[in-house]
Parts: sequence; structure tokens; C-alpha cells
Amino acid sequence: MRKRNMFVRITAIILCALMILGVFSAAIYAFAADVSATPSPATGSPDNTWLIIVAVLAILAIVACVVVPKLKKK
Repeated sequence: MRKRNMFVRITAIILCALMILGVFSAAIYAFAADVSATPSPATGSPDNTWLIIVAVLAILAIVACVVVPKLKKK
């Protein structure tokens, strides 16, 4: 059981490092882009509404993953 816990922790640390690396690389790419090369999105257009919906669903999933275990503990 102890070895299994260690494996889970190491895997979680590796996945966390990969996520952080992905976020930083996306941020560096976004900040390094030329201003004229990045068009400003039209707010409210149908092309952007699905992005907003996906972002809201992702935030709700994160909140659910944090809140549900705390409610189950009680």
C-alpha cells in the first residue's frame, strides 16, 4: 500500500509539472506574439460563445472536484 501511495504522488507531481509547463509555454507564446498578428475577438459573436461556455464548464468542474470531497468528508 505504501508503494502505491508513493507511485500516485510521483505521478501527480509529474502531471502537475506538465500542466504548469503547458500554461507557461502558452503564456510565453501569447506574450511573444506580435500585436498586429493577434486579432482582437469580437465579443458576443457565435464563434466565441462556445469558448466562454467551455471555460465556464471547466471552472465548474474544478469547483466540483474541490467541493464534493469536502462535502463527503462531513
